[in-house]
Amino acid sequence: MLKMITYQRWRSSYNYQYLVILFFVSTFSSVCVLLKSYCYNVKAILCHFILSLFLITCHIHYASALSATTTQVIHGSAPYLTFDGGVTKGNIQALLGIRLSDGREYVPRNGESNFYPNATVVDNYYTIELPSNADSFDGIQTLVPIPNIDNYSVIDLSEIIGGNNLLDDDGDSYGNITGTLDAFLYDRNSDYLTRIVKSHPIDKLDPCSWYVLTLSIDDAQLSTQYGVPKARDFDYVSQTYYLKAKNGVRTCYASPPARYGGGEGPNWVRGLGFLVVNSHIPEENFPTTGSNGLSFHLGLGGVTPEQVIDANGTTVSAVSGSNSAELLLSTENSELKITLKGPSKASDKKKFSPSLFKLYADSSHSQLLYSFKIERWYIANPDDSGDGSYDEAQIFCDSLGSRYRIPSVGDYTNANSSDWHWGVPGQGNYNLRQVSYKSGERWIGGLFNEWGDFTYGSGRGDDWLDDEYWAADKFGVDSSGGVRLNNGPYAYAITACVTP
Repeated sequence: MLKMITYQRWRSSYNYQYLVILFFVSTFSSVCVLLKSYCYNVKAILCHFILSLFLITCHIHYASALSATTTQVIHGSAPYLTFDGGVTKGNIQALLGIRLSDGREYVPRNGESNFYPNATVVDNYYTIELPSNADSFDGIQTLVPIPNIDNYSVIDLSEIIGGNNLLDDDGDSYGNITGTLDAFLYDRNSDYLTRIVKSHPIDKLDPCSWYVLTLSIDDAQLSTQYGVPKARDFDYVSQTYYLKAKNGVRTCYASPPARYGGGEGPNWVRGLGFLVVNSHIPEENFPTTGSNGLSFHLGLGGVTPEQVIDANGTTVSAVSGSNSAELLLSTENSELKITLKGPSKASDKKKFSPSLFKLYADSSHSQLLYSFKIERWYIANPDDSGDGSYDEAQIFCDSLGSRYRIPSVGDYTNANSSDWHWGVPGQGNYNLRQVSYKSGERWIGGLFNEWGDFTYGSGRGDDWLDDEYWAADKFGVDSSGGVRLNNGPYAYAITACVTP
């Protein structure tokens, strides 16, 4: 019976002490049988054996308990970051902050720490206007040094986080952190600037540009030598800042209503407009053509549209010319909106002569902001339904007086066709978005290649339509710049006129 009970206890627990007891019981039983056959007195032997077995069992139990005490892993808490000597637990987002040259600091949400004690907490993709003295890249400081030896844009977290920033409530020592902090800098055209910054940290910031700085941490882990858990893993985190330069005052670009369409000519950026190379050369700046009600926008750097209006007024007259045209200034979508006002079909006075306009950044008019010269002025017939003949167009232009005429193809577009070869060399039968220029006495380009396709910007307030217009010598030109001969017996188009 004792053997059976001991065997069942061992089968249920697999505790080796029961196996030892079973061995002794079996052995004792065998011995008893043997001795009994020789008629020995086994009483004394049995007592001695039971006492020995009891002592062995107690020793086994003690050894088992001691083993369980010394080999059981202690479960505690994972290591954590701290930035105030252990007073509070910190977040890894604290490493994603920036500091500017005027002392301003910014951190993402949950990123407060002694790294940036005076920081403003901002959301992801927050826009920051850089201070006026931040005229170079090294004025934008992160925990990734500029320049870093051989590898600006990345730094090991172990170079930032020291032993006093790693704690474990279990008292585990030898804390360590792995992972990297990465910095990525792009300009408004999504060009990667990080390598440029590494080599040229004092390069000037472009006041017409804005910059995108993304800081990210990946594969970060805190660990200690002992304990369970002895490591803490961090998910990928990142923070993106939009940085807008404030260095210098200038005009960045001039945008007609149609910012798309046509081929990309010199200084044309699709979706933006004409980049301004030199505000002091009006002949090279948009526009050189004008018509009543047409409007465009200026993108400015270092000055606001409101400041420009304060300096120039809401109405600006030409500094040279007949004063028959003027500019109306307003603000729209954080840009300066300029609307042309001049002769139209309804005007009593339709005379126009080339007019030079200048805008200033200051009220003393000592700092030129932008200049352009309108060389040709157009009057469209808003009542034309598009079914007029070439002869009717001629009559309408003559009725305006002041040397108005049917525009030539070159007064509309810089395109070429099988019947017209006076556009930009090599250009196809559509507009090349480019400021018009003269080749000898002939204009290369006109209204449509500068202002674009009039399918854009409904409700513009001008008299132009998306349709085909009469051009001299019975050509037809649409606002996309397409040119064709329009000399059939049933040829019709809309009428517009130009001077001089």
